Amino acid sequence: MQASSGGSAPRRIQTNMTYMIYYGILHDSVMRNAVLYDLVILHPLSGELMRAQVAKIQAAGTKVLGYLSVGEDLRTAGLSAEEMRSDPRFTGDGSGPRVALDGSGLTGQPSPGGTGFASYYLDDNDRDGLPDRNPYFGCAYTNIGDPAWFDVLDGMTRDGPDGAAGIREILTTDYGRGLGCDGLFLDTLDTCAPNSYTVDDDPARTRFEWTAAGVAPFLTKIKERYPGKLICQNRGLFFYDPRLPHYRFCPRACVDYVMFESYRLDSSPKHLYHANYFADNKHSLAPKLMAEAGRPDGFTVLSLGYAEGPSKYRLRNTLRGQSGKGLHALLTDLHEAQFMGFSHYITDSSLTLRNDFVLTHRIVGETPPEECPPVWSSVYNDSPDWPPHAPKPRVGLVKAEPAGDGAVIIGWDVALHPHGVQYHLYYRQAPLDFALDPLLRLAQRVRLVPEIGEDYGEEGQETALPYRARIEGLQAGQTYYLALRACDALDDENEEQNTVSRSITVK
Repeated sequence: MQASSGGSAPRRIQTNMTYMIYYGILHDSVMRNAVLYDLVILHPLSGELMRAQVAKIQAAGTKVLGYLSVGEDLRTAGLSAEEMRSDPRFTGDGSGPRVALDGSGLTGQPSPGGTGFASYYLDDNDRDGLPDRNPYFGCAYTNIGDPAWFDVLDGMTRDGPDGAAGIREILTTDYGRGLGCDGLFLDTLDTCAPNSYTVDDDPARTRFEWTAAGVAPFLTKIKERYPGKLICQNRGLFFYDPRLPHYRFCPRACVDYVMFESYRLDSSPKHLYHANYFADNKHSLAPKLMAEAGRPDGFTVLSLGYAEGPSKYRLRNTLRGQSGKGLHALLTDLHEAQFMGFSHYITDSSLTLRNDFVLTHRIVGETPPEECPPVWSSVYNDSPDWPPHAPKPRVGLVKAEPAGDGAVIIGWDVALHPHGVQYHLYYRQAPLDFALDPLLRLAQRVRLVPEIGEDYGEEGQETALPYRARIEGLQAGQTYYLALRACDALDDENEEQNTVSRSITVK
């Protein structure tokens, strides 16, 4: 009988797509550049965005996402606590700021330091009764999962008292400026990052990890109220790390894109890139992220590099085509991201440097990526110290065990490819002959729809695997020989040819 892995067809990952992010004014030259991409991310406020501009870009077949800050209230920048307290926009029901106490739920409890502000403001950093703020931008931190905050974000308008476009204005054509964008680019989700990410004496510390539980409900509400609209999550990669408790609240099914900002080139002018952070991004975070992207309800990963660094590299001029000094650095940034399966873009720290660098340089080396098979990696990294070294690849079929009723359970790790990865199981009732039949044409083949591996998400222990599948319809009492291979997600399905084989007697 034919084996079946069950489940529905995977969501197709758009790893060969192109995108542009631009926060400046949309002059004609920018518009001509924007329509060359599959996706464009724009800022309604700093870009003074209008419906006619969005419609012109969309007419070329390009999707448009509008910027929205969800973990910080941009309206509060430059306002003192006293000014906020005298403005009903910021006082709400007067039960905030809020803190995490026993039984807090998604909205927390009133701060022991006092109240008088809207319920969605937070005070876990010092509990002085005043909303905690990002010291660099001056904006008050917010609880993304508070329903009152959703209502505020939904109703804001660029030309109203808030001076910022909200969800409804960005996504529809009949409210405020009616921008009619195809979706949202959600920034400042890192407000709910693990408390351990910042130390107590850090002026920019955040102690709001308890609010992570509200992110998926917030995103679900957007999807329900605005069906068909796209969501891009900027960073917040801790949700996709099984070593962290945030993995329990993973919003994977709610997002269409996840952006990995500063994967290699960051926005600092002091260095070309931070080697230790990049090693952690590449060897620890990226395999875990791509394992989540490759699930049936997965997403496309966008990555963003910054053409900053020391002036001697002239990265911005190189990005514009006015210099060649930084070409190697920019190409390395692009190719490192592409190898992981990310859709990459490079700009300056203000996100206003229009360029087509990625469009003209996105082929990896001399061999097009579509001609290279996937490369096995691993979500588990046994590095004893930080930064981590490259993980030891766990190739092909890692686990197979009988499940009764003519079924077996198999488990495997993640493979990487610039155009995404699909997985196939090969099986037969005779040993697999890799020498005479390297393509395994004599074996049965089934495309796998991966489920979350058993025990995955419990602090990333060595034995946990990101993927599992149940193979049914086998003959009880018979011994089967199995192999699992990874192929790219393109139509030609370029497949690697590992020779890892396992035998199992079906019960």
